[in-house]
Amino acid sequence: MSLVRRALRVPHQERPYNLVTITDGRGPRVPEPADGYGQPGYGGWAQGMIWNSNVARGGNVTSDQAVRLSAVFGCWRLLADAMSTLPADTFTRSGGIRKPYRPRPAYLDFQPPQGSKIAYFCQVVLSLLADGNAFVATPRDDLGVPLDLVPLDPSQVTVERKDGEIRYLVGGSEYTPWDITHIPGLLMPGALRGLSPISAAREVIDGALKAQAYGTNFVDNMAVPPAVIEVPSSGGDPKVEREKAKKVGQIWQDTHGGSNAGRVGVLIGGATLKTIAISPEDAQWLDSKRFSVVEIARIYGVPPHLIADATNSTSWGSGLAEQNQTFGSFTLQPMCERIEEAHGRLLTTHGLPDVFLKMNLDAKLRSAPKERAETMAIQIANRSLTINEARALEDRPPVSWGDDFTVADVASEGAAAKLAATIQKIYLGVGVVISAAEAREILNRDGAGLTGPAPASTMARLNGQHRSWENA
Repeated sequence: MSLVRRALRVPHQERPYNLVTITDGRGPRVPEPADGYGQPGYGGWAQGMIWNSNVARGGNVTSDQAVRLSAVFGCWRLLADAMSTLPADTFTRSGGIRKPYRPRPAYLDFQPPQGSKIAYFCQVVLSLLADGNAFVATPRDDLGVPLDLVPLDPSQVTVERKDGEIRYLVGGSEYTPWDITHIPGLLMPGALRGLSPISAAREVIDGALKAQAYGTNFVDNMAVPPAVIEVPSSGGDPKVEREKAKKVGQIWQDTHGGSNAGRVGVLIGGATLKTIAISPEDAQWLDSKRFSVVEIARIYGVPPHLIADATNSTSWGSGLAEQNQTFGSFTLQPMCERIEEAHGRLLTTHGLPDVFLKMNLDAKLRSAPKERAETMAIQIANRSLTINEARALEDRPPVSWGDDFTVADVASEGAAAKLAATIQKIYLGVGVVISAAEAREILNRDGAGLTGPAPASTMARLNGQHRSWENA
């Protein structure tokens, strides 16, 4: 049976609870308490014979449970969509110049009947976010050429080291790195699997799940009305009093509920209206939910404003734009390089050691149009970028003269000549027909970039010339 079929036929099994098994060699294994109760090194006894455990109390949170939190789902969706929609292509280097590699290997072309590129990279990224590891089955033909890329469920893959070599166990069968490409996330020294974000932050996620469950139960089971009307009892039959109370409540609802909300109410017969507020203890779960959003965003390296929490939007960088750039540099870029490196090793096993996969992160983190135009103008003037190359970055067709640097030089020289002529005219006119501020405004229109008044010495010289012209 093929690797893919074995992986798909393995039934989903719940991960075991956090129990340590011990045996004395004479009897069956005995489960040890998960918090190491009474065991040296797991905590200590406090006054009143209370055991204070130093073992993490977070439950065994699974990815299925974690994704029920809107913050976790928001981070997963953001990162998976951002990564899977990046342009990806194969390249090779010749003389230090990167060139597209053609024909592109079929398994990286994502043409039917193979799955789409977005679906493939989405599954890879979600595996990294949920488990800290991505495993990709690479079935091959008789010549060892990969035929397809099939992401596997990380929970069904066991990584072992046998005789100094890495082995992967899937569905009871053993495979080598030739059959499975492993993309680990954060890898601890000596570890064979990447660190799972959910396991590492299980206390944070478990606390957020409990806060969410508390809020749900509070709303579902809350028997506290927003207000009560207190009516003096006449001491009569309890049933009559109960019916009287129902009628008073219904009348108030009919006259002040729905479209009648906000109308002035009048109570007679000694009746009083009292509003009931939620206790601070019951309302505190709202603050817990807000805090958990920030905590989960920190775990995944996502600026909180990208998952709809702009409470402290300027705390990272000087603004939202800087946060987005930092997000690309410190979150998306490392993930890109992990995926690129793994596929580079895959291409090496295909006999293409000089070919590599490149995900274009610049396409996702494009700056504002004005900033891009100014940057390209500087690069064109410095001859580090041709006009056609700049147009290609903006997805515009080339022009016949766009590869000639002299055209850009002429344009630069023309602009410089125009500015020089303007300066000469302004120089003669300052103090005669226009003021210094007006001269600065005219020069800035032609790109002079003046930001302040002229130096005092210059103004004195201009004023002296103005007086000499008057005396002439």
